[in-house]
Amino acid sequence: MRELPRNIDADVVLAIGRMLDDHAKLASVSLADSVLQIRKEHTTALTDLDIEELVIEMAASRGLAVLLDRTAK
Repeated sequence: MRELPRNIDADVVLAIGRMLDDHAKLASVSLADSVLQIRKEHTTALTDLDIEELVIEMAASRGLAVLLDRTAK
């Protein structure tokens, strides 16, 4: 496990966990949709990149595929 960002938001980590636990096991997790959903539901100091990294790591630990569909800004 990597070192967590200094501005880690436990509510966001829990929300990502719930989102991934509810996700269909055979479908890829959309990175763009995941970041958008977290942004809509939570106010956080985490950057989009921080959220992306958390989603990817947490999805990997659950054996879920991730669709890398976010565009660079």
